[in-house]
Amino acid sequence: MVFDFERFFISLGSVVLWSVVAIVITVILFEILDKRYKLFSEIFGENSVAAAIFAGAFVLGIFYSVTQIVIH
Repeated sequence: MVFDFERFFISLGSVVLWSVVAIVITVILFEILDKRYKLFSEIFGENSVAAAIFAGAFVLGIFYSVTQIVIH
């Protein structure tokens, strides 16, 4: 019984840790894209759907990659 709780909290900690890693990678990438290509002004200022889809694809790709790392 205690082993189940221990395993649960270790798994929970792993998920939280890798989620933070994915968020940090995403934030760093968005900061780089914003400084170099003015991504946020393109998305919000000029209302560009293509730029928003481009940014969303990066987010999905990063979270998918981190999920695959955690699973395997």
